[in-house]
Amino acid sequence: MAEVVAPRRANLSVRGTRLLVSAVFGATQLLRRPPKPPGIVQEQKYGSDPAERIETIAARAAAPQRAPIVYIHGGGWIAGRKESYTRYLSVFANAGYSIFNVEYPLAPENPHPGILRSLLAALDWIHSNHPETTGFHVMGDSAGGNLAMMVGLLAANPPLVAAVDPQRSAALPLTCHSVVSLYGVLDRLSWLEDGFPGAENMLESYAGRAAFEPAVGPELAITPMDLEFEAVPPSFICAGTKDQLCRSSRIFAERLASGPGKVVHKEYPGEGHGFFNLGRTKSDVQLNADVLEFLEGVDPNVD
Repeated sequence: MAEVVAPRRANLSVRGTRLLVSAVFGATQLLRRPPKPPGIVQEQKYGSDPAERIETIAARAAAPQRAPIVYIHGGGWIAGRKESYTRYLSVFANAGYSIFNVEYPLAPENPHPGILRSLLAALDWIHSNHPETTGFHVMGDSAGGNLAMMVGLLAANPPLVAAVDPQRSAALPLTCHSVVSLYGVLDRLSWLEDGFPGAENMLESYAGRAAFEPAVGPELAITPMDLEFEAVPPSFICAGTKDQLCRSSRIFAERLASGPGKVVHKEYPGEGHGFFNLGRTKSDVQLNADVLEFLEGVDPNVD
C-alpha cells in the first residue's frame, strides 16, 4: 500500500494537547489514587522505535488465570502514554487477566497506517516472547478504542491485513477473543459533527485532510465503519451519554447488532469523555464490573 499520509512534525496545537493530556492524567491519578498492580510490572521493547514499548502487568497469582488483555491507550492518536493507565488496569489483573499495556509512536510523526503496524508488531512480540499465549482480549479507550476495534477486525478478517501492511502474511499470530472499546472513535465524521474538542486536529494529524471526505478508499479506512468485514470478535462498546463520541459508539454497535457477531452496547447516563481514568466520576466502578462480566462470558479459560 502506498503511503498516503506524510509524517510531519507536531504543530503547536499537538504539542499543547500532549502537555494538557499529561497534566490531566497526572492530576486525576492524585485525585482518585488508584491501587497498585497486584503483581510484577515489567517493561520491554517490541520494536526499533523508542516509543515501541510494552508493559507486562502480571495477574494476581491466586486468581483464576484468564487470557491476557492487550491494552491500547487513548489520546486522539497524537497524545497519551501507557503509564497513565497502569494502575487503572489493576482491577483486571486482580481478576486474573495479565495485561500487555502497549505504547506506540504517535501521529503526526507516525500517521496511519504506522500506529496499526506498531500494534501488529506488538502482537508479534507477544507471540514470540510469551509462547504460552495463543489468544488475547484487546481493549482501549477513545483513539485506543478505535485502534482496539481495528486490531480485532484485522485479526478476525486476515484479508484486511494487507491494506495496513502488505509485507505481512495474511493472518495474525494470535487469536482475538474479544474487543472492548471504551468511547472509541468508531466512525470518522460523527465526532466532528458533534463537536469533540480538538477532533479536526487529531483526525488531520492521523490521516490527513482526505480523511474528512464522506467516503474514503481502503488506504484511509481508519475506523471500523470504513471497513467491509465478514467476521467480528465478541465486542463490548460503551460511552457516556454526555460524550461527543457517544453517537460514534452507537453507530457501530447498531451495525454489529444487525450482523452475526455478539455485541454488548452500554451508555452511562451523565458521563462525559474519559471516565475510565479521568476526572471525578460515579460510573467507573460500574464500568469495570460491566467489562469484567463481559470478559468472563467470552474468555476461553472460563469453565
